[in-house]
This record gives sequence, structure tokens and C-alpha cells, in this order.
Amino acid sequence: MTTALRDRLKARWTADTLATRNELGADRYFDGIVAAYSEPHRAYHTLEHLDFIFARLVEHAADAKEPSRLAFAAWYHDILYDPAAKDNEEKSALRAIEELTDLGATPAFVKRVARLIRATAAHTKGGADADDDLFLDADFSILGADPKTYRRYVANVRREYAAVSDENWRTGRGAFLANALAQPRVFRTDRFEAVYGAQARDNMTAERTALAAS
Repeated sequence: MTTALRDRLKARWTADTLATRNELGADRYFDGIVAAYSEPHRAYHTLEHLDFIFARLVEHAADAKEPSRLAFAAWYHDILYDPAAKDNEEKSALRAIEELTDLGATPAFVKRVARLIRATAAHTKGGADADDDLFLDADFSILGADPKTYRRYVANVRREYAAVSDENWRTGRGAFLANALAQPRVFRTDRFEAVYGAQARDNMTAERTALAAS
């Protein structure tokens, strides 16, 4: 993690927690977030991933009705991440509930953040409202990145699944790509589909071809 990245994220965190009643806790929890997203087994679900999502949320801020909910969903959505686990989203939601409650967020707000974090377990099912779908698209928008960035994303995810055999990786990743490409659209919102949809399909098609040839 570069100093510039940490400073940028710290400024963002400070702005997001400005209205809380526990400034000391806010600093402590930021350090915990940095530690979590810097775990050595992570290659894609890192602080750079957070930074990428925040950049997308800023780009589409005019479309969000409750940007603070999307921001805190971003901070916590991958805070617990074990590639072998099936309950990362649930554990991440529970940590968000605990820490945001301590920071003074209202129970209703905390509930909405946790709901959105849980929705990241199945992006294609969508969220409960338009803001949820905006966040899910921002999280998924790496699929529509330029080809070089997309290939780096795939390589980093593969590093996180280093314990998985090549055969099982091809099977699992191939199933994900086939399902994604079978959908009538990649993204939930019209804006993301218009900006990233075509490139996402090109990226996934190219990866699927490469997988089949490997």
C-alpha cells in the first residue's frame, strides 16, 4: 500500500465518519479496516479494490440517494475474506453492525448497510432498491475495465485461490463466466450497463476462450 493510497482512504474515512460521536473509535476502526484489507492472502480484495469502488461511486454520485450507506457498505463488504469460506458476506455484515453501532450510526442505517453487504453474495439477484443496485454494479464494474486491468484482476483472483487445482479453477471460473454471459445484461443499472456492459462481455468472452484453450 502506498502512502498516497492510505492518505486518500483516510481522508475518505474521516469524511464518512464526520457525523459519528466517537472520533477515537473511528481512527481505531480505520486501522482495523486497513489491516483486514492488507492481509497477506489477499491479491484482489485489497485496499486497491476499495479505492476502485470509491472511484466508481464518485463518478456516479449523482445517481445515489443515500451515498453514505453505499460508502459504509464499501468499507465493510469484504472486511472478512477467506476464499475457502461460504459466509464472508455474513461475517462482514456482522462486523459492520458492531462497529457502525459503536460509531453512533442509527439502527435503521446500520440495518440498511448490513442488508447491502449481504446482497454482495449474489450480485445477479440485485439489491432491495436502486442504491443497492448502484453499489453492486460499482463492485462488479471491474468486469468492464480495460483488458489489461481485467487480466490483472483475473490473475489476482487466481492467486487468492492458489489452493484450488487448475482443473477445479477452470470448472468454477468457467461456470461463473458462462452464467454471467448468459444473462441479458451484465449490470443492474442502465448507466453501468451503458458504460461498462459491452467491454465486460468482451473481457469475459476472451477469458472464457483462454480458459477453454488452457
